[in-house]
Amino acid sequence: MLGTVARKLRIFGFDTLYIKDICDNELLEIGIEQRRIILTCDKSLFKQAIKKGASGVLLKGVDENEDLVHVLSASGVYSINFDICRSRCSVCNGSLVKKKFSDVKKNTIPAGVILYQKEFFECVNCYNMYWDGNHFSRIRSLINNLNIRLRNSKERKSIETVDSVDCIH
Repeated sequence: MLGTVARKLRIFGFDTLYIKDICDNELLEIGIEQRRIILTCDKSLFKQAIKKGASGVLLKGVDENEDLVHVLSASGVYSINFDICRSRCSVCNGSLVKKKFSDVKKNTIPAGVILYQKEFFECVNCYNMYWDGNHFSRIRSLINNLNIRLRNSKERKSIETVDSVDCIH
């Protein structure tokens, strides 16, 4: 349900587990044991998580950008950057390591990419290869969009806090 959100959080550098087929109790155990924030659109699971003392964020699951802004702002993150050295593998969540061009297995990279790219990154777990292609410009554009929305979210939160303090007096 939230696989795209998880993949993007990984690209942004957040250690993000995504387990597709798992029962709620098992998910809660992992979340509590590993001190993870449980992201869900399931109100029942969210209530269970809070009841058991786990951290959780209830998402709508309709608009992934809205969900990303909600997750990040709920976690106190109001600005993100893209740094491939801090990114994680979008497939398995593994760390990425920079590879020398001479160390890259040429048969794992499309021929056209080898002609134009000299910087590659490899996942330490699944050995997927990454490079600065067209998708990087889309990621940077997404981050710019999210940062605008995060900044607006922070400003709204700040205004709401001031308004609620004013109401106390």
